[in-house]
Amino acid sequence: MSAQRKQEAPSPPTPRPQGGEGGKAPPLPRLLALFALYAIPVFLTVQPVGEPILDPDVWWHLRVGQWVAEHRALPGADPFTQEARPWVAYSWLYEVLLYALYAAFGLHGVILYRVVMSLLVVWAIHALVCRLTRHFLASTGLTLAAVLAIQPLLYERPWLFTILFTTLTLRAVLELRLAAAGPAPRWVWALPLLFVLWANIHIQFVYGLVVLALGCFAPLFDRGLQLTTPDDSAATAFSPRWYQLLALSAACLLATLVSPYHVGIYGVILEYARYTGAFRTIAELMAPEFREPASYLLLALALAGACCLGRRRLSSFDVLLLAGTVLLAFRARRDLWFGVLAALTVLARAAPREDAAGAGAVPPALRTLGLGLLVGLAFLVGWARGLTPEALDRTVRANFPVAAVETIRDGGYSGPLYNDFNWGGYLIWALPEMPVAIDGRTNLHGDERMERFGRTWAGLPGWQDDPDLGAAGVVLTPHDSPLASLLLLDPRFREVETKDDVARVFVRTGRSAAKR
Repeated sequence: MSAQRKQEAPSPPTPRPQGGEGGKAPPLPRLLALFALYAIPVFLTVQPVGEPILDPDVWWHLRVGQWVAEHRALPGADPFTQEARPWVAYSWLYEVLLYALYAAFGLHGVILYRVVMSLLVVWAIHALVCRLTRHFLASTGLTLAAVLAIQPLLYERPWLFTILFTTLTLRAVLELRLAAAGPAPRWVWALPLLFVLWANIHIQFVYGLVVLALGCFAPLFDRGLQLTTPDDSAATAFSPRWYQLLALSAACLLATLVSPYHVGIYGVILEYARYTGAFRTIAELMAPEFREPASYLLLALALAGACCLGRRRLSSFDVLLLAGTVLLAFRARRDLWFGVLAALTVLARAAPREDAAGAGAVPPALRTLGLGLLVGLAFLVGWARGLTPEALDRTVRANFPVAAVETIRDGGYSGPLYNDFNWGGYLIWALPEMPVAIDGRTNLHGDERMERFGRTWAGLPGWQDDPDLGAAGVVLTPHDSPLASLLLLDPRFREVETKDDVARVFVRTGRSAAKR
């Protein structure tokens, strides 16, 4: 007799906890959590346009966009300052976009740029974290930490494009490095097109090249140092994925040359590397002073990321990415997002993971509903904060020398103009017929010139010998600046009556107000 096989009955599946730590939360609670997450940048960015919400440099960005749109060309030499030095308008595409929004919607267009780009940044960070951990609570919590850390940077600057594009670049590198990912998504191979845009929008496209370079060289370091590569890394040295990453990086590097300036765009990078004085005087370029929560949150994320590195199998990519970006973040508060992004990547890979069934996304219908609610929230917040054209105009007048510019123009006073550094951008926009002495383009003016202007405006010894001040026909000063007090006693200048509450106007003695 043949022995009969005893068939074992399949064991019943273990029930998954609903809404628990590893389970699949119901769609509606997830929608509410995600809505709250994305509502934060809406509340932060739907604000009145005015200092400090409106960056002073945005005005010269608008003027450059207007100049390019009117001339259908890029300036060869700077057309906005008295010295007309050679200048590379490396953010020209951002400036044209910003000016187009302003031409269509006024200052509301600037707010629109701020809101949309901030939401895209949050979306990109959230998508990156979700790619690395399928755990809903972990991904939502880490993204929330990132939003709170980078919130000081969520305003109308081209660096919003850099944060967005760097996040997408980092995700593309990780897609090629992760073995469990299978074939890389098709969108990864469109990355060179992103770099074409990036090289014409913001000079910090070099950060994307740094991320790509780390992805290419890290496997060589792992091999040379005989480090044990993590099990989930597919881009080991000389593997097919590594060659794909090399090819993608080379294509992205070549894509940065698709610019009106071609290889000359890298000359601007060398200029910024050479002029380091701005890192001692410009607030956004100075190191974090730990006077705001974002600095402490950056520190906490960096330390948590370093701890996670010590508890998992090392990869030189993770180590170099975290160390390098944190160094940049603590060098200049403008780059704190880079350290946050790297720390988030390390933390997300160490976070608990749900399986595919437990990480179900919010259904498309609910996602569409959530997007509609965000749009409605933006309009509601704008209405509640009184963002009418008249209110925006009052905010600008309260923070920039609008009435003083009207006094200069109506009085027909002739230059040269001597102006405050922070107001240079606004004067380029509001008083284009009178070239400014200085503005926020630090690489254009250089360390020596900026330091001389700083000493003069502070009224330090030798201020009266400043050649730009000595040649000035009109001096526009903040109302309470040290230089304004000194000019009241300077026989070379006399104050002109103006209705401006934030600025004073001084003209060369003996010059009358001749109407033009």
